[in-house]
Amino acid sequence: MKYDSEVVTINVGGTVHLQTEKEVLCSVEGSTLQKLFSDMHELKKINEEVFLDRDGDTFKSVVNFLRNDRRVFPEFSDKNSEKLFLKEIAFWGIDKNIEY
Repeated sequence: MKYDSEVVTINVGGTVHLQTEKEVLCSVEGSTLQKLFSDMHELKKINEEVFLDRDGDTFKSVVNFLRNDRRVFPEFSDKNSEKLFLKEIAFWGIDKNIEY
């Protein structure tokens, strides 16, 4: 399924506001993010931003991971941040299948 390059503005946890293309969020077939942003669900919005009640910094890492086609694993300054990232990609149903 191909998505247009519509830009989505997201408010994550009330602390991080980011923009990305819907195509990035829908890039992993069958993931919860793909299902959520495939126009099949009503998205909760606050001031025209899609609201996700998740940790903002961790979600930014997920979006960057997706932007790089899951080929560049993020570097973390501590083990806890890496653990949060792994839990976040599991939450969204994104595997960490990295191709080099």
